[in-house]
Amino acid sequence: MDVGPDEVSRWVSEHVRPLSLEGVPELPPALSGKAVVGIASAVRSARELVLATHALLRALVADGVRAVAIEGTDQPYRTARALDLWVRTGEGDPDALLRASQGFLHHREAAAVLRWLRSYAREHPEDPVRVVHDTSDGDDPEDLASVERELARRDLAWHRRTGQRVAHWGGTAHVVAAPERVIPTSPWENHPNAGGLLRQALGDGYAVVALTFGRGSVPFPVPQVAPGFTEALLAGAPEPVLLALDDLDGAPRGIRRWASEPLVTRMIGPVYDPVRDTDFRVEAGPVAESVDALVHVPVATAVTPLPALAPSTDRGHHRHRKIEFAAREGECRSPGNRCGGWGS
Repeated sequence: MDVGPDEVSRWVSEHVRPLSLEGVPELPPALSGKAVVGIASAVRSARELVLATHALLRALVADGVRAVAIEGTDQPYRTARALDLWVRTGEGDPDALLRASQGFLHHREAAAVLRWLRSYAREHPEDPVRVVHDTSDGDDPEDLASVERELARRDLAWHRRTGQRVAHWGGTAHVVAAPERVIPTSPWENHPNAGGLLRQALGDGYAVVALTFGRGSVPFPVPQVAPGFTEALLAGAPEPVLLALDDLDGAPRGIRRWASEPLVTRMIGPVYDPVRDTDFRVEAGPVAESVDALVHVPVATAVTPLPALAPSTDRGHHRHRKIEFAAREGECRSPGNRCGGWGS
């Protein structure tokens, strides 16, 4: 929708804050003190969104979060437990573990997050940040609905068992608080997502920050976000910004109307066609109920792949049942070619 009146523009300019991708940004009250905070990325292969995730993790840890759930390290990859061991003790090879995780984690920016967690553990050996994992292996999820249930179950089980507050590093399709999430490219998938289940279980104890971007090459070209999308409100930002949605009572009518309309936000998963850019989106309930804050990056670039392994050391890498985002080809590789949002 068009929220162009001057008073709306003034309100946005007064309430957005620059988000430094370095250091420890100030955490807004909307994201502070929560049992679980979801960090929802519009696309996994955008360097600036991973850097924003890293910055928010630093802020959340400073706020008391002591566990990170990393999508793509759970079933069927089962690398989370070994990553937790490496973060706590230094035992293992983090790059090898990332390569054994889902394809959207095969980059240096993800490795930098893990190395920061390891550094924090060395400095705080009695109070490290843990990597969320199951205590025993269960069956692999059979479909997207069971994927969502498993993501929510794992966060809740860890929080209830340890008492630790959790940051959930994931994709928009999984993390926004959606009792009924709709993905137009997969119209049969309209079940609750993990964020909706977490909101149902925790109420205000679950918060979401959605990471969005305007345009870029990640590394495939993505055009400027369309005017009808939620994040188009922030399209004029010249730098990364954060807008918290916790206090809209005094906002202009245009902002309150925008916040009450359905969330429509970009979601680029394992399959994408820039000609049909507006089809690659998530739709959910009212904006202010689906997310608690928005981060917007005007231009996104591609992550840096991890160094390739020599063939002799890469044996067994493809034994995992993987659904892998092949960014440069823009295709999905999976058993039975079941793409349907797993990489989102």
